[in-house]
Amino acid sequence: MEAGRKPLAKVEGRRRMRISGLTIAWRGTPSLDDWVAYIQNGTKSKKLILADHAPERKVKALLSRLQALSKKEVEKLAKG
Repeated sequence: MEAGRKPLAKVEGRRRMRISGLTIAWRGTPSLDDWVAYIQNGTKSKKLILADHAPERKVKALLSRLQALSKKEVEKLAKG
């Protein structure tokens, strides 16, 4: 019997933006370009996606940029 491979570690997190007051959530796998960042607004049916299938570095840079943006500007960036 073959030795089973250890499952890839998933990383999740969320951060409340200072100026806009929005909560941004993200998840992905380290060293893979499968990260996603979205605005968490309570309903699963309407998630506004900020980044999809992106590298970890891009998502982390996006999170730091969003700190200084207003709610209207953040929602404008989202793909909906």
